[in-house]
Amino acid sequence: MKKLLTFSIIAYLLFTINSSAVAQETNENNTANEKVLKIGVLLPLSGEFADLGQSFLKAIQLGLYDISNKNIKIYPKDSKANSLDAYKSAKEFEELGIKIVIGPIFYESLESLGEINNITFVSLTNKTQNIPKNTIAFGININSQIEVLKKYFDKIKVSKTLLLSPKGQFINQIEIIEDSKLKFYKVFFYDTSPKKITSEIEKLTKYQERKKDLERRIKILEKSELYKDKKELKKLEQKHTLGKINFDSAVVVDFDERLKSVLTSFMFSDISSQRVNFFTLNQWFDESLFEEAALQNLHFPAINLDNLIKFNKKYEKSYKEKPNKVSILAYDALGLIYYCWINNNFEFKSSQLFNKDGFKGLHGEFIIKENISRQKLKIYKISNKKFLKVH
Repeated sequence: MKKLLTFSIIAYLLFTINSSAVAQETNENNTANEKVLKIGVLLPLSGEFADLGQSFLKAIQLGLYDISNKNIKIYPKDSKANSLDAYKSAKEFEELGIKIVIGPIFYESLESLGEINNITFVSLTNKTQNIPKNTIAFGININSQIEVLKKYFDKIKVSKTLLLSPKGQFINQIEIIEDSKLKFYKVFFYDTSPKKITSEIEKLTKYQERKKDLERRIKILEKSELYKDKKELKKLEQKHTLGKINFDSAVVVDFDERLKSVLTSFMFSDISSQRVNFFTLNQWFDESLFEEAALQNLHFPAINLDNLIKFNKKYEKSYKEKPNKVSILAYDALGLIYYCWINNNFEFKSSQLFNKDGFKGLHGEFIIKENISRQKLKIYKISNKKFLKVH
């Protein structure tokens, strides 16, 4: 029960502010004797990724409005999506006496932040390797995705799983997956060219062999006058291949159009989602996946969809525009910091982030261990142009 109450209290507060809650905040402010929580915000607010940074900043401002505590001050600075500017801004935060910072977003911006001894950074990166000791990787990471995939694999009892990934890409993720408790029947790296993907999947699935097996069987049956053979012939004439395949599931580590190409190639090779369970990594509920027939029943780990929808509606109502879906993590990061602050007599200590009971934000339950947010994710699948939770 304690685990469920921890951060879910603040998540509830942020979405149900009312007059009594505001009165309670006022009392807390008086008790706090005007103690101020200073939070640095380090995001790409200009340049190529400015739209992303602005969406994250607006999510934090939305959280600040929901909390409605005048003693919380945010100090936004521009990381410009590079390590040098991130470091310069961090030094400025240090001069302001700021102890906690939301950001940066990109892993590359973390390069020199380990040298800043007096600040904890809640980064929105999903990369987890070689994270500086003063940084929390708060993104939806591969470790959390593997954990829920393993549980779901055990539940549905898959035993022979293929792992597929484009050559030369997602190397770190593949290393983590291969070192995990997930066991793979075969690991296959395909060409990144869409023109070559289909032929490679055909070879992997032995499509031509299964096609020839069907043709040979049909020729045999065509010569028979037996009723059972004619019945079998009628069924086989509706098929494209014949024969079993040597795997029952496949995890495709890819995104966007290339993911669609890979799964469409499986369909062209007569391997449907009715025969094989197809999985991929977190897709942030990309609705463009609905348009491909080959992606029906595709499974993936993700955060709490219901809460994401609520957050998106609240954001759109406030700003008259759609948020970047990852912005919900920035909103939760603010709630997490605020919760730690009010539960430590209005003093922020980074040690509170490592509460062994964990937290529950809008994106779901999580616990921070070894500077990584370990999220308790869900498994969703695509079905009839909807995302359905299956685990």
